[in-house]
Amino acid sequence: MPTQDTTRTSPVPVTGVGVVSAAGTSVAALYEALLAGARPVTVRDVPLVAGAIPAGPNRRPDQDSAHAVEAAHVTAPLTLPPHIDARSRRTIGRDTGLLLSAAQAALTTTPAATATPVTPAAEPDQATRVTSSRAGAAEPVPASSPPPAPPVPLRGADPARIGVFAGTLHAGRSEYVAIHNRAGADAGPVNPVWGPQSSYNAPGAALSIHLGLRGPNLTLTSGAAVGLDAIALGVQHVRTGRCDAVIAGGVDSLSAACPPPAAGGAAADAAAASGLAEAPAGEGAAVVVLTAPDGPAHAPALAHVCATARAYAAGGGAAGEPSGGRADTAPTNTGAGAGAGAAPDAPDLAEAGAEAARAALRDAGRAAHEVAVAVTTADPHTPTGAAECAAIAAVFGPALPHLTAAGTTGTTGGADGALAFALAVEALTRTTPPPPTPPDPNAGTDLNPNSAAPLALCLGLDPDGAATALLLSGPTPTPASIPTTTPTGATR
Repeated sequence: MPTQDTTRTSPVPVTGVGVVSAAGTSVAALYEALLAGARPVTVRDVPLVAGAIPAGPNRRPDQDSAHAVEAAHVTAPLTLPPHIDARSRRTIGRDTGLLLSAAQAALTTTPAATATPVTPAAEPDQATRVTSSRAGAAEPVPASSPPPAPPVPLRGADPARIGVFAGTLHAGRSEYVAIHNRAGADAGPVNPVWGPQSSYNAPGAALSIHLGLRGPNLTLTSGAAVGLDAIALGVQHVRTGRCDAVIAGGVDSLSAACPPPAAGGAAADAAAASGLAEAPAGEGAAVVVLTAPDGPAHAPALAHVCATARAYAAGGGAAGEPSGGRADTAPTNTGAGAGAGAAPDAPDLAEAGAEAARAALRDAGRAAHEVAVAVTTADPHTPTGAAECAAIAAVFGPALPHLTAAGTTGTTGGADGALAFALAVEALTRTTPPPPTPPDPNAGTDLNPNSAAPLALCLGLDPDGAATALLLSGPTPTPASIPTTTPTGATR
């Protein structure tokens, strides 16, 4: 197929959203739990790896035993694609299982969608074989048998033009530690499935493998906003015509190898002074399906991505590094002899966030007063979270409703940005257009009189200085409204 190099400039439809978090396995459940101020923190045993090797003469207790971890655990059963049987489940790590479950939810968001995976057609001269679970014998299937129909959000799209972009910070750490433990002086047996699962890209690669996709596949580990970065990169690939559809999101799990740090320090003191608890550690995954507005895949749009942008604080990040957005600003004082690599202070980080938000507004041709809600990624009691709050206030004023999932889902790492995006999509389905207040003169754009749909802003900051912003427009407005919230998501 010839390479397509045209650029699509219209907003990119979001046709599926799936979430797996401590609040449950739906975006609506997470949204309701957040507004109710729920904090589902539990103490549960976390095994070092899935598929642990049974005890033997060479096994040490610390090699693959479970440890009790207090955190926001995902307790709901994971729903994997139906063709993944019990045997295959034993080879899937926790991170991969979370991401596959979120993807399955995203691909079945549309009520009429089927739960079958995207599967490429068999070659004409090959016969696909399946194994009978009862007899254990392989039975031939005629080569002419049609492949299962793909889910509705991807129906009609060529699997070779469906991309997968996943963000993570800690994927594979449990399996890596297990292999390291077994490589000691009294080494024991190693489960061969640990090796593939110990790589960062295992969850993202599993999405392409198990869904039969052959488009671009990339795993990002770009920092605290990595989930938003993965979605922004997917938007770029749809906009440039490289993909007809993209599955994008983020994931991270809890690990017995790296238990959450004990509570304490300045963040805990600030939380206690405010009367609100500091966000716990957590785990989860969120996945969104992006489709080209003029592509072959057809499904109702839940929201539209109008713009993405990235900005950098002075002394932080690599100048000009693309983030997947159309608007990308870079510091002018980085480089040799200019403090490159130094951690930016809080005002610089907040200004980077504000500039990313303004750049997204300029890219979309929208005004700040059209934004009905902001969703951020970090615990507001941390310096990064405080900088996010300051950035929102600088551009939109202090009265803008502001949500963050951290208090409900815990600080999940790679999933934080994608969970924020999923919350923004859900919030837009529950709101009406913002009131016609005067536009913000600092937004750098004029009011678009034809834009009736409400907007939501997703903002994520990395302590190293990078800021990522995505601007979403909602579907047809519904007669409901977003309650005014505090930065932790509790209704005020």
